[in-house]
Amino acid sequence: MDKLKLSPANIVILAAGAVMLIASFLTFYKLSIPKEVFGSISIGGSKSYSAWGGASGFGVFGIATVVVLCGIVMGAQVAVAGFAKGQTLPDKVLGLTWDQVHLALGFQAALLMFAFLIRSKGPLDFGIGFWLMLLAAIALLVGAIMRVTGAGAGAGPRPA
Repeated sequence: MDKLKLSPANIVILAAGAVMLIASFLTFYKLSIPKEVFGSISIGGSKSYSAWGGASGFGVFGIATVVVLCGIVMGAQVAVAGFAKGQTLPDKVLGLTWDQVHLALGFQAALLMFAFLIRSKGPLDFGIGFWLMLLAAIALLVGAIMRVTGAGAGAGPRPA
């Protein structure tokens, strides 16, 4: 039985893509309003928004889902190339090699997550989903850089 041969760079990308997808369903932003009682009316509470928060998600849906899609595409390419027996992918996509595609998508994901980090968020707080997505975006970029530089190419058994 053949052992699966994934390079360290591809393992990083695959794991980060999975974490990105899972984290996108967790709390991206939290809105917490302290409980106050005005007569018989209680005002306050909290609301959370995921990366799939839609129009009421404080602008999260359109941009954060691009980050998730970058992770899904990168992870899917690594999974198909590594796990699908007999399946081949084209060497180039729109004139770019897969390493270049990974580098572009990883950079885009990390850039967008850092933009969320530094932008004014008003009364919102970051949730666990945001922090996991930020770490996964950084890991996607690191994995892509490892692929391009060849730092993550040393996988598999050594010949005897």
